[in-house]
Amino acid sequence: MEFAENPALWLLALGLTVFVALTHVFAPAILDSRLLNSPKSRQVSIASFSGGVAVAYVFVHLLPELADGERAFANVSVAEAVPDLFIQSSLFFVALIGLVVFYAFDAKAVELGNGSEILYRTHLITVGILSFIFSYTTPERIEIGPDFAILFAIVMSLHFILTDRGLARAHPEHFARSDRWVLTAFLFAGLILADVAPPPNELFVAIPTAFLGGAILMTVFREELPNVNVTRLGWFTAGVTLFTGLLLWATYITQ
Repeated sequence: MEFAENPALWLLALGLTVFVALTHVFAPAILDSRLLNSPKSRQVSIASFSGGVAVAYVFVHLLPELADGERAFANVSVAEAVPDLFIQSSLFFVALIGLVVFYAFDAKAVELGNGSEILYRTHLITVGILSFIFSYTTPERIEIGPDFAILFAIVMSLHFILTDRGLARAHPEHFARSDRWVLTAFLFAGLILADVAPPPNELFVAIPTAFLGGAILMTVFREELPNVNVTRLGWFTAGVTLFTGLLLWATYITQ
């Protein structure tokens, strides 16, 4: 599916990619904004709202999508030779891998402190791969339903804002402002590859999306849900309510 075949789709894909790229570049400014009483208050409010959004996305859309994994195997010939039980749980297995990978990075960062340049570069590249997966699968996601694609871009933008905070906290001596441009480059590389070599079938969208979902699940429970002692319950509830409503609306209009 090249640009000339559907320019409107690709312009929307480019717009969503630019939108998420801006969160990479301006994450520190967003978190340190003085719109609220203090930068710390701002961070807790954003984390609370993001947590509500992410929880709504996970339980209303992501988990049902993973449970419907058989659809991704429907047009793949190898599916006939694979047990039904494996097909039904395969995308959950991929999501589990994504969760374990990012949990391992967090655990190693704590274990080794701030002294491992190799760990930091590997962690940065892995976050870049998430950016790549997002933009590579965006055109196909728009083709399936532009409403879900837009909502997913919002989820990822909030996710990457807090991922930026996590990188800065885990690797304070290594994470530089210029590295945010590396993450942005991964985004646009994914979109370019989607134009040059688009996913040949739905499975090539479902598998990386499941991996991305696993990473989101890990971040939801470690980063995007603040400690109950400091969370802003109103912001969290607003995120859950608003995004649940938007997802249900998008589901209704795409049926």
